[in-house]
Amino acid sequence: MTDELRLKVTGMTCGGCENAVTRVLATVDGVSSATASHKEQEVRVVYDAAKTSRAAIARTIETAGYVVE
Repeated sequence: MTDELRLKVTGMTCGGCENAVTRVLATVDGVSSATASHKEQEVRVVYDAAKTSRAAIARTIETAGYVVE
């Protein structure tokens, strides 16, 4: 079963930032897709809650240098 998560993420300023966030989330076991928008300051993640959590996803984004609110 998959869940969808929308996170407010600040610090993204361009398409490169969007790519960085989606690339790092692709390494998380259980994440099936991620879409980032610097204009909306939002990241949408589809993931398997049995394999990862909101907290783990947020930590991954933060280790890439962005702030999850």
